[in-house]
Amino acid sequence: MTADAGTPDLEMIRDRLDIVDRRLVDVLAERSRLITEVVRYKRAHSMKVVDRDREERMLLKIGEIAAESDLDPRIARQVLRAIIDAFTLLEVEQLGPDS
Repeated sequence: MTADAGTPDLEMIRDRLDIVDRRLVDVLAERSRLITEVVRYKRAHSMKVVDRDREERMLLKIGEIAAESDLDPRIARQVLRAIIDAFTLLEVEQLGPDS
């Protein structure tokens, strides 16, 4: 099915989404490298894996940034929460659970 004049077709939109998804993966890979540094630091300083106060500050801040960027803050917070949880699992695997 073709799009109306001036309206991109669905395949073109999906191609653009694929590009955005690739950029998201690149950002997650960068975050993963930083988490490796965090793990080294926490191990060297015998720190706990989870810092709930920091997580809450991050979630509040990402909501503010999202609102400034015309993104529903709930989406930004939900995505960041999932990212934090996923990387926390990796930290637990490397450092062990908090005591």
